[in-house]
Amino acid sequence: MTDFIAIPEGYGPPFHKLLGVRMGIGPNKEGVAWVEIDPEKHYGNRWAHGGMVGALADIASGIAIGRMLENPMNAIDGTIELKVNFLRKVVEGDLTATARVLHFGKRVAVTEVDLTNKDRLCAKAIATFMLRRDLDKP
Repeated sequence: MTDFIAIPEGYGPPFHKLLGVRMGIGPNKEGVAWVEIDPEKHYGNRWAHGGMVGALADIASGIAIGRMLENPMNAIDGTIELKVNFLRKVVEGDLTATARVLHFGKRVAVTEVDLTNKDRLCAKAIATFMLRRDLDKP
């Protein structure tokens, strides 16, 4: 992982910590989330569970949306939709999600996410989120 600012390991909900997800911010305010896929924790019979791809897409998207706000804490009321196109199987090694904001409205934000495994594109995702009504936008 290069050209990003890492978010401290102690930050993040228990779910992120349980999965071993690391987080960061890219040079253009992209949200970045990654995990090391290993047989013991994240590896299925022959490849990683697709839910890990979805979880990373959701987490990276939340970071990207948060970067659009002066006060990002609790900015998202929930995920409205998450669509993932799986392009190839995820095997051992790093799995990284990089999210960019496509739309940032009064109540809805949409992101596009590239997911890579060992630097190869393995999935694309589009995520839609409901924003809180009382956000302080820059």
